[in-house]
Amino acid sequence: MMLGGLIQANVSGRAEKRQDFDGLKTRVGIQVLDIDEAVTLDFRGGLLRVSNGLKRDRTITIHTDADTVMMLSNLAIGPFGMPVYYDSVGRGIVTKLLSGGLRIDGMLANLPTLNKVTRVFSVR
Repeated sequence: MMLGGLIQANVSGRAEKRQDFDGLKTRVGIQVLDIDEAVTLDFRGGLLRVSNGLKRDRTITIHTDADTVMMLSNLAIGPFGMPVYYDSVGRGIVTKLLSGGLRIDGMLANLPTLNKVTRVFSVR
């Protein structure tokens, strides 16, 4: 519910985020390891269904802790709609990726989709 509400708030007043949201047709899993919770976000071209647990046929699956999920929602979006990795939040995300504190299955094969999901998920 919290993630669905966050995404709804992000896209409701921002045309560029709404455009990304409307174009997303993918299934994203988020596994929050430190609280032993998981959720699947099923984007259906302008609709979002949020389910408990990791459902099948996910394009991308994020495995991390709760603090890093919050960091992801605070990732700045820069020129050309690309996430900003050179500020403190972005550097923290890169550090987590390199240290194994953040694992994103399907990241390299689905980079454009991951960027859209990141833009929709980010409050910035």
